[in-house]
Amino acid sequence: MSNDPAGFLAVNSGLVRQTLVEAVFGQVEKRSEERPAAAVEAVLLTEDQDFAGPGETALDHDLRHFGYLARLVEADLFEPARQRADWVPALLTERFARTGDWAQALMEACAELARSEPLEKPSPDDAAAMTWRVPGPGGHVRHYLAQRTIEEHLRERETAVPGDPAELKRPWLYGFFVRTCEEALPDGAVLDAS
Repeated sequence: MSNDPAGFLAVNSGLVRQTLVEAVFGQVEKRSEERPAAAVEAVLLTEDQDFAGPGETALDHDLRHFGYLARLVEADLFEPARQRADWVPALLTERFARTGDWAQALMEACAELARSEPLEKPSPDDAAAMTWRVPGPGGHVRHYLAQRTIEEHLRERETAVPGDPAELKRPWLYGFFVRTCEEALPDGAVLDAS
């Protein structure tokens, strides 16, 4: 291991996958029956966003849910992950100014973040890799965790998914960003469950 000039510690990705990712994934699986509040769940499972493709609603929703839970588990396991992402309130406020609805602002922001994140392992200096800008274990851990979740969900299927399986990272990211945005909603912002 060596120190990177940008201030990140270089680690063996195999070791990360075997230990940290498996530990987080195990905790997410244990919590898989937990549901967010109704208003948040409406944002999380909105039909306005389609990531996994036609006929894949159950898989899409499961991956979103696991991404959401992953952020909750991060906060349980890592003290830095208990901090909110300081760039989120401004992003949501800007969206709210256009939509007049916090739930819609959240859906739009999270969908854009999920679609702009690289499908491959994100570089810390990639401006589109917002998983690196959320306090916690970093973009690589989240990338491997999304992969691990996708692998597990695909293992349980009898048929192949249409399209590129790497695209299934998008619903996981959407769920992850829903929780990231929920925990950083500006003061006074209220999601409506209707």
